[in-house]
Amino acid sequence: MNNPICISTGAVYKFSEDMNEKIQMLEKFSPDGVELCFADSQHLLDFKITEENLSYLRGLKAVSIHAPWKEIVYNDNELCHQVLCTIEKLYKQINANNVVVHFKTDSDVFVVNNYNFVTSAENGEWKTEKWPNTPEGISSILGLNNKLRFTFDFAHALTVSSDDVPGYINLFSQIISEIHFSTRQKDAPDHWFLHKHDSEEIRKLLSYLKPLNVSIALECVAADESELPLIKNEMEYARWIFG
Repeated sequence: MNNPICISTGAVYKFSEDMNEKIQMLEKFSPDGVELCFADSQHLLDFKITEENLSYLRGLKAVSIHAPWKEIVYNDNELCHQVLCTIEKLYKQINANNVVVHFKTDSDVFVVNNYNFVTSAENGEWKTEKWPNTPEGISSILGLNNKLRFTFDFAHALTVSSDDVPGYINLFSQIISEIHFSTRQKDAPDHWFLHKHDSEEIRKLLSYLKPLNVSIALECVAADESELPLIKNEMEYARWIFG
């Protein structure tokens, strides 16, 4: 299998606000990689990685950063530049390979070009208004800046239309940096475990992703301690799908 199976720190966000503690929680599952997920800008700006976690992340096959998306627009403003500068430093520290950014229709997609890291746009879900959530919408973002890559969120696509899944892959297979792996119900507050919704239809849709040699980042969220073991099950399911 050429696809590193990674876990987003968002999977355990309900257990701690401390990013160092979340990294340590994920280490127990022995993933191939980790995605550091910062929903809030201040959490990123205040983050100081421990030497232990720094050594751990540097030894993984794949490490990525999910840039903040709450109360921020990526264009020429002070907060945006503070965030991108902080990401650039962290990216180099942890030997990351991708930064996921939520570009909106009022974003300046060229603002990231001044920073030394790989940036990928992500497709939105059904309820997003200014965040492109169709292959055509993402194409309008990526077409503006040929330095951008693409992170495909499988769950987001399903909330819009399962018919979009092959469309995303056909259009962007050459520039996909990673896949966000989970499911999401429209009435649910968080992403959940895809293996809990396994079906012939789901496996058929995932078959479009299998040829891609990219990182798979699990975005399932454990609601409480009883669901923590499901993270291991999700890893095994992903390895089975992409193995």
